[in-house]
Amino acid sequence: MARPISAPRGTRDLLPEDSAAWNRAEAIARDLSHGYAFDRIETPLFERVELFHRGLGEASDAVEKEMFRVGGATGSDEEKAEWALRPEPTAGIIRAFVEHGMHVRPGPLRLWMLGPMFRYDRPQAGRYRQFTQWDVEVVGDAGPMVDAEVIELGHRYFAELGLTDVVAYLNSIGDAVCRPGYRAVLVEYLAAREDRLTDDSRRRLRTNPLRVLDDKDLDPEVAAAAPRSVDHLCDACRAHFDAVRGLLDSLGVRYELDHRLVRGLDYYTRTTFEFFVAGRRGQQQALGGGGRYDGLAELLGGRPTPGIGFGIGIDRSVLAAAEQEAPVPEEPPLVAVVSQQPDDLAARLAAATALRAAGLRVRVDGSARKLGRQLESAAKLGARWAVIVGDDAHTVVLRDLAAHEQRELTLSEVAAAIG
Repeated sequence: MARPISAPRGTRDLLPEDSAAWNRAEAIARDLSHGYAFDRIETPLFERVELFHRGLGEASDAVEKEMFRVGGATGSDEEKAEWALRPEPTAGIIRAFVEHGMHVRPGPLRLWMLGPMFRYDRPQAGRYRQFTQWDVEVVGDAGPMVDAEVIELGHRYFAELGLTDVVAYLNSIGDAVCRPGYRAVLVEYLAAREDRLTDDSRRRLRTNPLRVLDDKDLDPEVAAAAPRSVDHLCDACRAHFDAVRGLLDSLGVRYELDHRLVRGLDYYTRTTFEFFVAGRRGQQQALGGGGRYDGLAELLGGRPTPGIGFGIGIDRSVLAAAEQEAPVPEEPPLVAVVSQQPDDLAARLAAATALRAAGLRVRVDGSARKLGRQLESAAKLGARWAVIVGDDAHTVVLRDLAAHEQRELTLSEVAAAIG
């Protein structure tokens, strides 16, 4: 016997028993995207490495440590290009925005995506190398109202999923006007304490100093006394951040300020935020996050265009909901179509097709087993109802497999009888 093959390390299979929670989590994302007037967009699972170098920053962990690179084929220069599986969706969405000249469309554009992302990260609970993310982006709106709107949307998602005690942690990291001054002050402060930094933070101090604040192993005393970005905002960034907070307050959205929150990608400006269950903060516990990226379109060859968005991890959200024992709605009752006649497969299939057209969830038995065995098998598979096809083409028997009761009906009456 051949040795079984396991799934790649850091990945997992979504098994049927897990599907109800996942179906619900994804359905909520789709419904909210529709309700908030976002339009669906899809981008390739792989893009040029250059896109992520320019968009995310060469010194970001997503590029330096976590990128899944894909070997190109031989042939033209196009085919020899370096490719990578997408570690996040925003860069690809803005690449599509620029490439297709979407700036001429009535704006701001409101776009959403739901699909797999890939990061070659150290596998841990709730953190996979292939993970599913719901992403929303608003492109072309520089005002503070949309910042508050997308943060409220994230809160709405978790509430509808059944999660309680979710907090949005919030910060502003300024823009091209005021961030250089803050960066200089921060570098001076950290350089004077370099002996208290981790090896990773010493490297970041030279490549991306704001990321030092994101180091979960940073000396608490060094972190507590570090200069705060909000104390170095220009007047425009200060007014924007104050307006965002005021709007969140008016909506009753729960948030807390976090002066160490800089996010991990270079394209962020001004508002940054992350969602956590209160008391569960930590590198592996974030449910999602996002922020502004007003300079990203220009970095990718487009005209200056403001933008903001978030990504919410479906894997981690489902896990958090399970930990809180959030109720998962039951699937619609399963109906089994069976028969006493072993050779009437066409009649069974026709009945199943009609019942599915009526909106029922139907499984048809195609075996030649006796009726009793078919009913027994249907019950084991979780069917609540069995439709027994007989000799009369106009009527069927509807059997309640739990109550062991049955009655004769026309096929068109079955859906109403099940309720």
